[in-house]
Amino acid sequence: MNRDHLSGVLWTIASTVMFSLMTLFARLAHDWAGLGAWKTVEIRCLFSMGAVLVLSALTHRPLRFVNRSWLVSRGLFGAIAVVLFFFAINIIGVAKATILVYTCPMWAGLLSPMLLGDRVGKGLWASVIVVFAGLYLIIVPPGDFTGVSWFDLLALSGGLLSGIAVLSVKKLRETDSTMAILFSQAFFGWLIVGVPAAREGYAISPMGWALLIAVGVFAVAGQMQMTYAYKHVGGTEGALLGTLTPVFNVFIGLFMFNEEVGVRGLAGCVIVLAGCIYAALPPRVPPALAEAEASDRLT
Repeated sequence: MNRDHLSGVLWTIASTVMFSLMTLFARLAHDWAGLGAWKTVEIRCLFSMGAVLVLSALTHRPLRFVNRSWLVSRGLFGAIAVVLFFFAINIIGVAKATILVYTCPMWAGLLSPMLLGDRVGKGLWASVIVVFAGLYLIIVPPGDFTGVSWFDLLALSGGLLSGIAVLSVKKLRETDSTMAILFSQAFFGWLIVGVPAAREGYAISPMGWALLIAVGVFAVAGQMQMTYAYKHVGGTEGALLGTLTPVFNVFIGLFMFNEEVGVRGLAGCVIVLAGCIYAALPPRVPPALAEAEASDRLT
């Protein structure tokens, strides 16, 4: 492993830590300061837009939006997925919400034939079966199908929408810059949450503001680290390293918030992660798609 490659690996790992810290502080903003998902997502989006605009000005590279229809797709679906994720971590817990949303590689692989004309191999269908087996263990209580939570299904739908956003990123790689793609999600996220967030007002305690700022800072730091890392690591390798985020988040849920996952739930988490990792391996998912997946995840 040469120095540049090692640097890329370390930056990728650092980005997964940043994303997990973002999740941690988002949950703390809810528990300690009573701040809901609307306000948290609003501040996160404003930080992201601000960071992109500042970098664009400093590098003298103005934002150019070329493939506008796919930018809308990436921004809209990615933003809704982020909103669902932030709601889910406050309701069903950090561990479960993260695993359900991080099913996006599977959804991206399944939808790619319809949206991009890609071929689906037998390996992907095997990963789908594995992932759904794990989801069954996580979502369905033992012997009680009626006990499935609507909030679990909402979090899972966040994974589906994130998968569509991933495919949008893959398409946009052909025409648009990374900064334009990042700005699109932040902008549409702000459009979605702006009104309900404004209704909540801005009379926030100093602790609340500190936690919200931490969410924004860690989100931007994670995205920038991931963007830099992909200069030195391949898309598939980055996607696999990116699975450290749900692993970290499961531990955050267990040890920071005393979430009850149980042996059945933990087994389901491991199975889902294994299936998603398998879905990210070539040739089932092309390297460009794997890179898009890793750069897109809740960032």
